[in-house]
Amino acid sequence: MKLQRHFTLMLMFCLLGLWIIPIDQTVAEKGSPDEIEKKGLIDFDFPDAPDATIEVNLTEKLISLLTKSMKTSSEEEEIAKMLTGIYVRSYDRGDVDEDKMVQYYQEKLKKDKWEVLVKVNDSDEFVEISLFIHEDVAYGVFAIIMPEKPEEIIFVNIVGSLASERISELLENIMKIGMAELDIFDTLKSKVEVEVNPIGNINSKDLIAVKVENPPKIDGQLNDKCWKTAPQADNFTHITTQKPVKDQTTVKMVYTDKAIYLAWYNLDSEPKKIRFSTKKDHVPFVNEDVVCFSIDTMHTHNSNMRTKFMANPLGKKYVQFADRTLNTSELTDRWNAAAKIVDDGWVVEMEIPWNMLGRPKTTKPVQMGINFNRKQQRTGEDSWWSNVGVEKQYSNDGNWLKVLPP
Repeated sequence: MKLQRHFTLMLMFCLLGLWIIPIDQTVAEKGSPDEIEKKGLIDFDFPDAPDATIEVNLTEKLISLLTKSMKTSSEEEEIAKMLTGIYVRSYDRGDVDEDKMVQYYQEKLKKDKWEVLVKVNDSDEFVEISLFIHEDVAYGVFAIIMPEKPEEIIFVNIVGSLASERISELLENIMKIGMAELDIFDTLKSKVEVEVNPIGNINSKDLIAVKVENPPKIDGQLNDKCWKTAPQADNFTHITTQKPVKDQTTVKMVYTDKAIYLAWYNLDSEPKKIRFSTKKDHVPFVNEDVVCFSIDTMHTHNSNMRTKFMANPLGKKYVQFADRTLNTSELTDRWNAAAKIVDDGWVVEMEIPWNMLGRPKTTKPVQMGINFNRKQQRTGEDSWWSNVGVEKQYSNDGNWLKVLPP
């Protein structure tokens, strides 16, 4: 993992030029925040902490000034307006008792009832990301990162009133620290540094694996808390033209030790013409709208190793196992799906137990091959998240990164 210092140093240079704006004055001008908002701000007050090797204190006024001084899109400006502070501290691990420091901040978060969203703890790295949420609004994000190299321990605190539908855009970039640039100049909208897969293919897409404590209820409502911050697969393209389709699809994905969970939102400009005919499970779908999730747990990029989970707008389900000998009624009934037609399309939720899938025996996070595709019967469009093309080049399947199977 890398924390690319030149972005932070550039930021510090800008802050030096703006040093005459006192932080206390900036807060006073805004007015005292209420108790809920205050809990989103974590004081870096670990006893006897050494001087930080990197220190960033971006207040609301500084964020506004920097945003105005840069060429930012309207979307980036909108996100920046939600923020009241971005704070970063980095320490050389040789100068601190890293275990005590991590425990100190974990206890502070637990006391104020922060929720751990992401936790990765293996021999190479430690990452923990927590949210302070009140009534579906996140008032704070706090990340603890200990990369393998360089020997640093990094703390990131983002404060503001973060709309639930935008949280994932912020967290996406925090979760990629070490695989991406910490690019505060671009309102934390960094680009992922491509991880080389076994085939060296650069066209496939990546999705970060996020483990949750509270799984969603499979009811086709998509209102569970985990969906508000889940990584999202989007920008589906036509299998033939490779261009984005008109009626787009988004898929959110999380997992627990028991199952994998997916939430599909399938836009349709003519929802009354959504087609469905199959009214029983375990029957192949023909001439109707359908979505398909495929997973290659061993990351072989071989079509014969992909298990496919399909559902139609009625929530009827069909599975095609990588090993066809597993296609038994007992096994095919283990997974769950629910669907609903809405005003602008249709939605699907899926729950896929791990015990339906072969998987590597490992104590370290691994990559798995995944893909999402949708058939829209009315238009005949076959759209894919990570496009395999008409030749079905499964080396172009997407990658599910840093998943730790049970």
